[in-house]
Amino acid sequence: MKKKRSPILPFPIGPQRERSDSTWHNRAGIEIELYARSLQRSAKVLLGNLDRSEDAKTAWDVGPIMMLYREAVELQMKFLVEEGGRFLSSPTDQLTLAKTRSIRWLGQIVCQVVRAVQWEPEFRCEGVSNLVAFSALIAELDDMEPVAAAMYSDKTKHGFGDVPPQLKKAKVLEVVPKLDALLDLLSATADGLAAAAQFMKLDEDSQGEETIQ
Repeated sequence: MKKKRSPILPFPIGPQRERSDSTWHNRAGIEIELYARSLQRSAKVLLGNLDRSEDAKTAWDVGPIMMLYREAVELQMKFLVEEGGRFLSSPTDQLTLAKTRSIRWLGQIVCQVVRAVQWEPEFRCEGVSNLVAFSALIAELDDMEPVAAAMYSDKTKHGFGDVPPQLKKAKVLEVVPKLDALLDLLSATADGLAAAAQFMKLDEDSQGEETIQ
């Protein structure tokens, strides 16, 4: 099997991201990032054991899978927004970042960061050809949140007890590879932003030393 290439960004990716004391995760970035990856792995285990038939008894088994992916994407976007905040004129407040659960709002900030650093050509993966496609994938993931999907679906069309169209197993199987690629892209971009910020700091420090001399 041919190994998939990781997203290529214009800055090297370090083993760890350097974070300040004032962060939305209270300096638990490494632990939370490992947790986000464990969410993804757990989702894939459930997916591997999923009954692929559209049996009504197992129809809602896709719910936990999508919840795991949703939280993993949320956390990875928070890391990206944190690292990218220093490139925005108005960085996102860390307390707001810690409390929000809105992946659509986080997706909007991600787009602002990518535009600010002019990385639109690099911000691509399976299912994400540009920022419009990225926003569409985030909106699709948000619509697949099981409780909201059950509450606001049109039961007159698909019947009581049935899953809405966006949570059919065939649809979930179509979306999952895109989410796996997206998680890699978000993580790589956050690492690239951290490296870019470090280069900026080194450049500013060197300029400061030249001024003093």
